[in-house]
Amino acid sequence: MKKATLFAFTCFIGLSVFGQDRKLNLRQQNIPLPLLFKKIQEQCAYTFVYSDEVVSDTITVSVNAERTPVSKVLENILPAKKLFYQMLSENMIVIGSENLLNKQGDVSKASMLTGEVIDQEGQVMPFATVMLFEGTKQVNGVIANDHGAFQFHHLLKTGNLYVLKVSSMGYETTQLSFSVAENLPKAFGKIKLKQSAKMLKEVNVSGSQKIIEMDGSNLIFNVSKSISAQGTNALELLGRAPGVSVGTDNSISLNGKAGAAVLIDGKQTYLSNREVAELLKSMSASEIKSIEIISSPSAKYDASGTAGIINVRTQKSNVQGFNAALTTGLSYGVYLRNNQDLALSFRKNKLSIFGNYSHFLGYYSYLYGGDRIQEGKFYNSFTDDIDKRKKMGSRLGADYAIDKNHTVGILLNGNFLFGGGITDTRTDIGQAQSTIIDQTLTAINDYYHQQTQRYNVNLNYKYEDTLGTIVNFDADYGDFTKGAGNLQSNKYTASDQTVISDNLYRSLNAIDIGLRAVKADYTTKLWKGKLETGLKYSSVSADNDSKFLEIKPDGEFIDPNRSNRFVYREEIANAYVNYQKTFGKWQLQGGLRVERTASKGKLDEASSVFGNIKVTERNYTNWFPFFSAAVKPSASHNFSLSYSRRIDRPAYQNLNPFIYLLDELSFWQGNPFLEPQLSHRVLLQYAYKNATILGLSYTYTDKFSVEVTDAVDDTKIVMVPRNLGIQQHLALTLTQTLQPYKWWNITFNGTLFGLHNDIDFGGGRKLNLKQLAGRLNLQQNFKLPYQLTAEVMGIYNSKKLAGANQFPNATSQIDLGLQRNFMDNKATLRLIFSDIYKGTKASSTQQVQGLYIHNYSYFETRQVRLNFSYRFSSGNSKGPRNRSSALENEQGRIK
Repeated sequence: MKKATLFAFTCFIGLSVFGQDRKLNLRQQNIPLPLLFKKIQEQCAYTFVYSDEVVSDTITVSVNAERTPVSKVLENILPAKKLFYQMLSENMIVIGSENLLNKQGDVSKASMLTGEVIDQEGQVMPFATVMLFEGTKQVNGVIANDHGAFQFHHLLKTGNLYVLKVSSMGYETTQLSFSVAENLPKAFGKIKLKQSAKMLKEVNVSGSQKIIEMDGSNLIFNVSKSISAQGTNALELLGRAPGVSVGTDNSISLNGKAGAAVLIDGKQTYLSNREVAELLKSMSASEIKSIEIISSPSAKYDASGTAGIINVRTQKSNVQGFNAALTTGLSYGVYLRNNQDLALSFRKNKLSIFGNYSHFLGYYSYLYGGDRIQEGKFYNSFTDDIDKRKKMGSRLGADYAIDKNHTVGILLNGNFLFGGGITDTRTDIGQAQSTIIDQTLTAINDYYHQQTQRYNVNLNYKYEDTLGTIVNFDADYGDFTKGAGNLQSNKYTASDQTVISDNLYRSLNAIDIGLRAVKADYTTKLWKGKLETGLKYSSVSADNDSKFLEIKPDGEFIDPNRSNRFVYREEIANAYVNYQKTFGKWQLQGGLRVERTASKGKLDEASSVFGNIKVTERNYTNWFPFFSAAVKPSASHNFSLSYSRRIDRPAYQNLNPFIYLLDELSFWQGNPFLEPQLSHRVLLQYAYKNATILGLSYTYTDKFSVEVTDAVDDTKIVMVPRNLGIQQHLALTLTQTLQPYKWWNITFNGTLFGLHNDIDFGGGRKLNLKQLAGRLNLQQNFKLPYQLTAEVMGIYNSKKLAGANQFPNATSQIDLGLQRNFMDNKATLRLIFSDIYKGTKASSTQQVQGLYIHNYSYFETRQVRLNFSYRFSSGNSKGPRNRSSALENEQGRIK
């Protein structure tokens, strides 16, 4: 049940055991029938479903029950009121009117009346009451099923006027008048119910949305309900979502496997790993409504994301007229920072305008280092990294409803990072058998210029009718530019502080990526099921220009071996078809997606590292099937099995063979021969009610690609992406929500997973690595006196296998939060203390023949945060639409 207002009483009482006819103790005369149902709910934990048209306070009954089964009580009192009951599940009872019972003895000559009941948001309305009137006399009716659909037969008389009334508790009754020229089937399509103003007010005040909810096989992390999440950015939020881990290098994994695709409002983030992290850092938690974990995406989604999809949903206004929400806050760990978010919207009649602005101002501290042994020498380095960039995000959009079927809209997004930064790295060098330092390399990187700009424009047209037909068209243009200027000194000193050498370099890097795409999607009902199909075309152009200069006393001189220009073009054409249908308790879904890719990369200067090849071209076609089967033997139990094939294409810059110098002993380089990695994924899930979900998944990934750290010669290392071999991933996940008391809510998510990497570093260096690991997330919320709410959140990650051959040690974190609403719930004040004992200090080891590295880091996660939010709204309406942009997949690969 997605809409709590469908129920008379939906409060969950304790952890009762259902499945038997519970007994009632009650003696009362002339009690209103709705009040009786409430009494039964309180004693026996049954949920009653009925319509205001059927049950009202004017209907009174007398009850004399002493340990009497509820079924007997209902059988004694309902027939006298011309009512009946039906057990829809072991804890749900539907109350109907005898007038709704079909009295047509012979349906062979009758017309079939069909339709689907939905709310204003397009969600189905289960168990709505449907009544047919001939003039003022009720002649037939039915109760909609749990999918909101209804059908019944009635002999319609030619020329007579009929009225179909559809109602549900908390919603205004919808009336449809019609007459017929001949006795033919009558399809009403989607019938929309409007929520009553009185019920809206009650729901807004008393609604109790959980922090983690289940939507089919997907998990929803409701960010706005988590106290300790406020004042953070979207990247930090991901680390709190069920099964999601964010590494110290900002890598994002789902249930222990890397390769999750990140979407925002159903659209790809347009950035790959490093830039995804930067984009999410520029988004405030206050502008995020929820994080959706899609473990088994269907064929209608782009095939990227071998680990699944993480969809970040932003806040949407639901208010007619003017609406505003302001959040401001301060946080302190090592440096003082300010976060700000302002959301505005205006909707009147057919026009809706909405916008958002957010920023993070202040410095960030990162401390990290690596101790390595290479060819008999130790290299112990430590870096103090200060990020001085300002992070800002903005959004502006408008929708216009031409009529009830046609809508057009425009959406503009922009994200900006600009400012300086500095890293100070000290590396001590000596013989591995000794602790004596022979020499020290001091490297200071002064990022005196850093600027990233990301723009995206989306034009959308949508047609939707009441018969379930949807046509959606998107045209997108995206532009991503990034520039950086870095002045780097490298000074070697001997143990007696004598300067051995002192070099100064300047690097100038510029990236300009243009993305264009169009897509069309079509949805319709076919053979009593739903058919989805679509086409998409995207074009990408990437221009990377890198200049490396040596600074001498007599001037600056370009180094041709470290300077180059890489131009990349890529076109992807794809199509998909997806079909789903329900057969009784079974729901089957299947689909196929095909993607054709053509690309060409060109270097201005040949690169000796990769065989002096200046041009690389690729053309390939991939097929991505999807299938799922779900069965619901009862209202409380749901089983599903799904299979999908997915892909992770290389980030555009990962194909660029430039050399980026970190210091004279380490550098980063791309790989123009990097191939996409492909995976087969099987997921088995079991859900119990809306409180428990258990999943078992297996993923087989071929051409497994990841960035590795490898030795270049006796003294240097390189970070380079490579295809290494095969990775296998097996995961068991459990999500559980509990409410021991009305004032105490518990949400638990646990993942037990194993990784097996069968990989080859080249040169006969083959590794066969296995590791079993676990991740636990426990979140508890407490209602305290004086209108206070408290939250305690704990996260634990065991030792695991990450990347190719890296083994991070266990980490943990505990956050505390306190919240109070005031000013008629329009204002909220939150105080949060995160990572109270610095349990997120990370360390890891990795080794391959001739190279051993121990890494460690701490990224200022212990903070005190104070946040204030104020909301202004009036009226009631539907907010901005969700869009699925045509550039969902391509921009997600910008690095």
